[in-house]
Amino acid sequence: MATRRIRLTKYAAENVNYSYYGAYRMKVAVTDVEGDDIDKYIFIYQRHPDSPYTNASQDEFSAVCGPSQFAAIPAVAPDANQGWPFYRLDYVELDFMSVNQADQAWEDIKVEVGKLVEGMGKLTALVAVEDVWFPSAPPASSQSESASDSL
Repeated sequence: MATRRIRLTKYAAENVNYSYYGAYRMKVAVTDVEGDDIDKYIFIYQRHPDSPYTNASQDEFSAVCGPSQFAAIPAVAPDANQGWPFYRLDYVELDFMSVNQADQAWEDIKVEVGKLVEGMGKLTALVAVEDVWFPSAPPASSQSESASDSL
């Protein structure tokens, strides 16, 4: 059984209060990964059209990726040939109105990363769920002979 691990590091700015408004910035980075079938790019972003004011791209964090998204969504930048604006990064940086909101987001991210690691493990633990003969099953006597031949 392959070992899979993802190490997250949380970075946070001190809470800033400005005219009764809170501001709290948190960054979560993947700082280490173990496992041949996973990489550090686990945070999905969506690139929106460039801002008409700054001409900069507008990228928005969407989710922690799932097992199937490792292959489907490119790392570092969207693939212009795919025609859809999603990509994966190894960090997420978020702003919140309060420390409580940031703490809840941190807990949610940890749960989702745990599900990702668990899901990757389940992909390699295959069990037979259906056995079908085509075009039809052989006669009963052939089935018993095949079973005894395999012993």
